Amino acid sequence: MKSFKLYSTVLLALFMFTTLSANVSISEAKLDEIQARVNSMNYNQLVSSRKMLLQEKEGIESSTASASSSSRLAEIVAELSQIQKALIAIAGVAAVSSLTDDGYDDNVPPVITINGDNPATVELGTTYSDAGATANDAFHGSTPVIASGNVDTTAVGTYTVTYTATDLDNNTATATRTVNVVDTTAPVITITGDNPATVELGTSYTDAGATATDASGTITVASSGTVDTDTVGVYTITYTASDASGNAATAATRTVNVVDTTAPVFTSASTFTVDENTTAVGTVTATDLQAVTFTVSGSDLTITSAGVLSFITAPDYESQANPQYVKGATMNITATVTATDASDNAATQDITVKVKDVGGIDDNPDTGTGTDTDTSTGTGTETGTDTGTDTGTDTGTDTGTDTGTDTGTDTGTDTGTDTGTDTGTDTGTSTGTGTGTGTGTSTGTGTGTGT
Repeated sequence: MKSFKLYSTVLLALFMFTTLSANVSISEAKLDEIQARVNSMNYNQLVSSRKMLLQEKEGIESSTASASSSSRLAEIVAELSQIQKALIAIAGVAAVSSLTDDGYDDNVPPVITINGDNPATVELGTTYSDAGATANDAFHGSTPVIASGNVDTTAVGTYTVTYTATDLDNNTATATRTVNVVDTTAPVITITGDNPATVELGTSYTDAGATATDASGTITVASSGTVDTDTVGVYTITYTASDASGNAATAATRTVNVVDTTAPVFTSASTFTVDENTTAVGTVTATDLQAVTFTVSGSDLTITSAGVLSFITAPDYESQANPQYVKGATMNITATVTATDASDNAATQDITVKVKDVGGIDDNPDTGTGTDTDTSTGTGTETGTDTGTDTGTDTGTDTGTDTGTDTGTDTGTDTGTDTGTDTGTDTGTSTGTGTGTGTGTSTGTGTGTGT
């Protein structure tokens, strides 16, 4: 029935247009203008224009006719005819047939237009603001739109926002927008603790680690690299992290410097004791986590890098200004030894080398004096001149026989007493020339022959 009604309406419009054309002339230019205008309209615009033209037509028909109104009425009828044809071409007969009912009792739903992107994309963790939609009804114009649906920007996923518009005749239209919540942002790594970090050689190193933040939630940070605290050097720890969407954080690195700031510690004594006329002294030692080299001050001593200490020239006890010939007396040489490790940490030790006298005063023939205590039995020839004074007394018994010949000249005074067979120890001091055999202590120079 509606199709028939529509068909009748179209015939009526054509009839009216033909009748009006017979009485009112419409120029070809005007007809071309109407045709161009209708062709440029979409469905909603065609419906809206049709409605306004019908209202204008109704107004003209209810008013007193005039030449101008007749001309305008002819134009309206012509445009309505073109609109009717365009609507049939766009929406079909069934949809357009409803437009022949009264303007407020249609069954054509509003047309919804979604604003913005569809589908839309929003980054995880941000705020989503929906661009909304508008609706227009052919008979009622702009129609309210209600949006429904939730977009959770804290979780990656696909969400749907639905728009609903209902006109005054309860015709309802719906449209949807797809919203994709995506995560394209990589985690951000924050290194905990010092960077660069410093650790002392020989100690233990515990890495302070790193953390990562990401909109997707808790992120695990992986680290790689080692620190050898037994070797001075520069080491690197690398931290990486990825989120559930496969976004990888830019790798972060920590520099760890293993350093040696500890000086060597001497383990050898600070005093060495040696005999005169020798060069070897001893070995200086020190502990350190790195190799140690040694140096020594002054011009008397030399030391190898390994710590072997020696005299440059063998020392002579009698070379000192005032040598002391008492028990335990030494000539002392002092110097400073420096121990330096591979990191230039240095420690010093003041050392003393004590040089002992060897052989007593007789070891220096240039002095002509000395103290000698010995016991002997034998035959010999003494040649020389006694210039001293013998103040001792022979108390022993001489069991030898004097067979030597005294060829010197006694210039001193012999105050000792020989009692024949001397078997004791001669502890006196004599001056003069003589021949004898015995044991004693004497000071002087002489020449003689005796047993």
